[in-house]
Amino acid sequence: MELDYLAGHLVELKNEYLGQLQSHNHIREFIPVANDQNLFDKGLLEKLHTFFKYNKVYYKQQCLTLSNIPCISYEGDVNQFWVSSKKYETIYQPFLPTWGLSALVMILVAKDLGFENIIDVGSGDGRLIFCGSILGLNSVGIEIDKDLCDLQIKISNYSNVKYKVINGDSNSIDYSQFKLENTIIFISALPDSGEILSYGMINHLKKYKAKLHNVGITLIGSQTYGQYSGEQSKWGWGKFIDDSGLKILKCISLPSSWTLDEKKETPYLFTLFKC
Repeated sequence: MELDYLAGHLVELKNEYLGQLQSHNHIREFIPVANDQNLFDKGLLEKLHTFFKYNKVYYKQQCLTLSNIPCISYEGDVNQFWVSSKKYETIYQPFLPTWGLSALVMILVAKDLGFENIIDVGSGDGRLIFCGSILGLNSVGIEIDKDLCDLQIKISNYSNVKYKVINGDSNSIDYSQFKLENTIIFISALPDSGEILSYGMINHLKKYKAKLHNVGITLIGSQTYGQYSGEQSKWGWGKFIDDSGLKILKCISLPSSWTLDEKKETPYLFTLFKC
C-alpha cells in the first residue's frame, strides 16, 4: 500500500477513534486486530499488540470498531516517567510517546528511502526501535532515563524482539561505535525544546564526516507556532536543516500524542546529509 495513502487513512481512523472513544486520557491510541484488516501486515500487528501488552505505560484495553475494522484501544499514563525525568539535567523533552502505528509507518518510510539501520535519540519506551527490529532494520535506542531503558529491555525480553538499548546522554555518546552507513537517526524532540540536543548531536557526527554515507535525520516538526516562536520555516527546523547541511527527502504527517487534540497532525521530516 502506498505510504502517503496509508498515512492519510490512519489519520481518518484516528479522527473516528477520538469521536467514538469517550476518554479524557491524553495517552490513548488504537491498533487494528491482526486478522481483520488489510492495512498492515498481520504479523507486524501481532508483534505490535505484544509491545503494548508488556508495556507498563498502558493499563486499560477496550475493543472497538473503526470503519468496519476491529481494533483494540490502549490507554495509559506517563506521569511516573515525567517525574523520574526530573533527575536528569540534560532532558530537553519529557517522554510523550509517538503512536505505535505512526512509528510503524515511519519505519516503513525509512525502509522505502533505502535506510538499513536506525538510531533513535531519546527512544522513550522503545517503540521506534521495536518497529525497526520487526521490519528487519538494525535498531539502536539511546535513552538517558534508566527507568525507560529498563522498560525497553523488559519489552524486548518478553516479546523476543531484539534491539540495542544504550542508557546515556546522546551528547556524550561515541557515535563511532555505530554503523554510519545507510542509517537514519530519529530525534524525538520538538523544534524549540530539541534544538540544543540536535546541534549537540550534529557536532559529534561531524567528527566522523568521512563515514557518513547515506545518513539521514528524522525530525519532529510543528505546524503551530506561538507568539514568541523563533524559527517557523520547514516546520520549525529551517535554521537547523540549513546549518547542518541537510536536505528534506520527505515529510509525512501522522497521529501522535503531541497533536492528539489538534486538527493538524504531527509532521515528521526525513532528511539526508548533502554530499
